[in-house]
Amino acid sequence: MYTRKPVKLVFYHEFNDVNQAISFEKQVKGWSRKKKEAIINNNWDLLPLLSRNRMKD
Repeated sequence: MYTRKPVKLVFYHEFNDVNQAISFEKQVKGWSRKKKEAIINNNWDLLPLLSRNRMKD
């Protein structure tokens, strides 16, 4: 019996260097849900705006 729900891949990005991939993964893990949803929806331009809004809270 499985203890985890099925996982669905919603985002991926290719890197030339494994260290860059690891660094990006660590960075994204600290992001808010809204920022993660922005990259899933390919709205990279929203990231600076979402960062500013988070700092104001």
